[in-house]
Amino acid sequence: MIERKPSLAKKDINLLKDILELIFQLMIDIDEEIDESWMNPKEGFLGEDEDEDNVAFGKTQIDRLIATIGDEIMLPLIGELVQNTIANDEDWRYKHAGIMAFSQVGEYVDDPAKIGVMIPVVLQACGHQNPMIRYAALHCIG
Repeated sequence: MIERKPSLAKKDINLLKDILELIFQLMIDIDEEIDESWMNPKEGFLGEDEDEDNVAFGKTQIDRLIATIGDEIMLPLIGELVQNTIANDEDWRYKHAGIMAFSQVGEYVDDPAKIGVMIPVVLQACGHQNPMIRYAALHCIG
């Protein structure tokens, strides 16, 4: 039996790209100033604040899109957007959003080679000077 890969019309793919762009914009739309509590976290620090609502909502939507539409279609679209987002070194919120979004794909990846290119990026982010990016990287690994 021939296995058919899922496919969508180009207009549907473009719509999904637009939806992902909106989700990423929401995840990036957090306060640029980092609260002092992130600089010296107490043991057991959860780091949750109002801005986390945008990020948590975005992660949930990414998860729902993958679960509903399928990883064959969604993972390449998310991967491309994550790569573009984390490449932004001028605004830490982009890298944070990209890594947090990437953290949602783990349960859908059956072959680690599909995400192999991202592993060094996440590991490097563990040592980033920005505590929010370090948090995102550790969350992704988790």
